Formats: sequence, structure tokens, C-alpha cells
Amino acid sequence: MKKTASKKKIILVPFLITAVLLIAGSIYCFRKLHFPDYTSAVYTESTRELNNPYIGWYQIYPYSLSEAGTFDAAQIPEQTSATGLAMLQFNLCNYAQDPIGEAGLQQLNDILDAWHSTGKQLIIRFLYDWDGHALEKEPENLSLILDHMSQTAEIINLHSDCVYILQGIFVGAWGEMHSSHYIDEENMLTLIRHLASVTDPSIFLAVRTPEQWRTITGSTEPLSRENAFDGSLTARLGLFNDGMLGSDTDLGTYGEPETASSPSGFGKRSRQEELLFQESLCHCVPNGGEVVIANPYNDLPSAVQDLATMHVSYLNNTYDEAVLSKWREETCQGEGPFQGMNGYDYISRHLGYRYVLHSSDFSLAAPWDKEGNLSIVLENTGFSNSYKPFDVTLTLKNSDSAQEFTVPVATDTRLWDAGTRFQLNIPLDISRFTAGTYEIYLHISDSSSDLPVYLANEGAEQESGCFTGILTFQKFPQWDFLISSLIGKAQNMSVSFSPQQ
Repeated sequence: MKKTASKKKIILVPFLITAVLLIAGSIYCFRKLHFPDYTSAVYTESTRELNNPYIGWYQIYPYSLSEAGTFDAAQIPEQTSATGLAMLQFNLCNYAQDPIGEAGLQQLNDILDAWHSTGKQLIIRFLYDWDGHALEKEPENLSLILDHMSQTAEIINLHSDCVYILQGIFVGAWGEMHSSHYIDEENMLTLIRHLASVTDPSIFLAVRTPEQWRTITGSTEPLSRENAFDGSLTARLGLFNDGMLGSDTDLGTYGEPETASSPSGFGKRSRQEELLFQESLCHCVPNGGEVVIANPYNDLPSAVQDLATMHVSYLNNTYDEAVLSKWREETCQGEGPFQGMNGYDYISRHLGYRYVLHSSDFSLAAPWDKEGNLSIVLENTGFSNSYKPFDVTLTLKNSDSAQEFTVPVATDTRLWDAGTRFQLNIPLDISRFTAGTYEIYLHISDSSSDLPVYLANEGAEQESGCFTGILTFQKFPQWDFLISSLIGKAQNMSVSFSPQQ
């Protein structure tokens, strides 16, 4: 009987040890599984005006360069605009017969230095005329204009982090590329190509009409996405329209219906054809200018529709006051958070890009996976895209330990198209995170200006970004004790077991 009992022990104990170790191992492996729980924030669209870079209203600040001129940084006005843009116009009429002297170039540099300190993004226009008399005031030979371009470009390039757009090619009444000796095709091509060659490729250029854009690029088709943002002249060339919404032709910007070019030609097309051209082109390059002359084309419903179609991202905030006042007196109709807002405020909030966060979710394919996916749905409700790439990051803050993790988001914000919803799928290596509760924030910023890009959600102006949700990893505090106890029992069984002969 004793021998039989011993044999049973010999057989049973190793099985018990194995079973205990298997249980402990299973628990250990189970402890490595991930059981996240995600609670999305409640997202409410905001109607506030956002102080975001590269968009909105601009004010004109005129400067006349001369050898006798000086500049005092105290002359920079205090910021009165809610947006970050300013247009600086530099009149070179004092150099119509000579290269710009050392004092004039120093004056230009001092002005740009002072504006850089304001944090504004600059639209710059060089010209020879403020009175509509460019034919009398421009240099008599093209070579001098080319020299002026080369000279000023050296200063402009030193400030490429704040110079956003160079409008025009130095010639024309008010610098608007008309009423000039140099606006024929040959001279226009010479000027714009030289300007592109001497200026930093990160700076956008702009011409007055779609017809000029087609002539310069040699293409009857708008810029394609495949060729955008490569630093070439075509990829840098946007539009500025200082006759915007002023008539059926935008004061000659487009062709008369009876004389308009066909959609396959280089010439001026009908209003509808040119609007469609801009709708495609200005996904990739900026478009802005001045609205003029109160008329049915700038009544609020028509204006909003055309501004959105043209993807307008910036407008003059003082001209034409007749149009701006009309917008202030008109009211937005329809549903949504902007219902009842006056037209001027509505347009202010939709010039350029405007990102709204709609929803978010977290998913994990299997508990043993080390990588989960945070999906975020946003919408660009603005009139245009951003034409500068922004940095997008997630910040995860542990509510218990105050530990923070920053996760870069792989996306190109220039492709966040106006009028569309899109989804970001962000992989998260959850093996990095200890158990606990994490607040998640979506943060967007512009690396060139070091400015934040605010989302159009209530409460999104926190330094960390827009609160997105809470991600919790479950804690199992008893498991370490349970595993060590089981392993200890198995060891005791092994030591105490000594089979009898």
C-alpha cells in the first residue's frame, strides 16, 4: 500500500508543479494583455474668430524708400487686427533712374526687422506708383527693374520666415500689373522668372489674373496636386484680385461673355469658367485681394459662394468700405451655429482654413497587440486650405503621475481640403504607457512662425491643444502577488518531494 501511495505521489506531484507553473505563466501572459478604455470628449463647434497664421484680414502699411529716409521701430502700429497678416507696400519711385542705394536697402531691412518682431505674416508688394500713373513713374528700361528685384530679394530672403507672399512684378498702376510699359507677355515673363529665381522658394508669388497665371506657366490647366509645393515657379504662383466681386468680370479680371476665351485657351475666360479654374488652382496656392463696389455680386449669399469657390484666404480690411458695411448689415440664414451672425463676421471666420474636430475613437485589434489606433475626424469649414505645412502632435498626460508623452502625427495639413471631412489614423505604441488614465490633446502649430493653430471647438485654445478624450489602461494590483505565490508553491512542492525507494 505504501509503495502504491508513493507511486501516486511520484506521478501526481510533477503534474501539480507543471499545472501551477502553467497557471502562473498564463496569468503572467494575461497581465501583458492590454485592456484600454477610451472616452471621447464632447465636441462643440465654436463661432469665435481664430487668430491663426496666414489667413484673415490684412491692413496696408505704405513705405517710400529713399536715401534720405530713416525708420524708427516705434512707428510700427500696435496690433489692431485679430488676424496675423499685414501688407507692406514699398514704393521705389525714388529709384526710377538708379539702383537702390545702401541707405534705402538698410531702411527696407530695418522695416522688415521691426515687423518680424510683431509675429505678423507679411504680404509684400514693391511698386513705383501709388496714384495710377505707372507709365510716368516706372524706370525707362527693364534692366533697372530686374536690378531692383535682385537688390530687394537679398533683404527679403533674410526674412523668409515671416514673408508669406510677394504680390506682383513691381510694375503697373498701384503695382497691380496693368497700365504699364512692361505688362506685355515677353516683359512679364522676364520679370516673373527673374523674381522667382532670386527669391526664396518658400515664399509664394502672386499675379493679378488667371489669364496671367496661364501665360506665365504655359499651361491652360490649373496646377495639379502632383506638382504642388515643389518650389518651382508654377507651384509658387498664386493670385491677387483687387477687383474681387466688383462686377460680372471682377473689373476686367475675367472676360466678357461674348468675347471670353474657350476653356482650353490661355486668354480671359467667362466668370463661371474662371471661378472653376480658381476652385482647382487655389487648393494649392493662395488667393486674396480686395472686394470693391457694392453690387449684386457681393451681396452676402453670392459673396460667400464665390469666396468659397475661389478659396479666398485673405482680404483688405478697409477697402471697399461700401461692401464691408453691406456685409455687416446682412445676416446669415439657414441652420448651424452661425445662424443670425452678420455677414462680415461670418466671412471673417471663414477666410482661409478653419478646422473643426467632430469625433474620435480608439481601437485595438486584439488584447495582445502592442499598437492601437486613435482615429480623429476633422472638417475644414473654411474657404481654403492651408498652404503651409503645419506640425500636428498628440500629447498624452498621465493624470496620476503627470507624465507626458508626445506623439508626432504623420499628415500633410496642406491636403486638408476646404469643405471636406477627413480622418486621421494615429498609431499608438501602447507598450510605452504604464497603467493609468491619460488625457489626450491634439495640437497643431506652424514651425515657421512658432505660432499655434487653433481648432474651431469650444475650449480648444489651451496651450496643450484641443482636448480629444481620455484613454485608460486597466490596473490589476493583485496579479503580481498571485503569480509570486503560485511560483512559491511550485518551488516548495519540488523541494519537499523525495520519492521513497
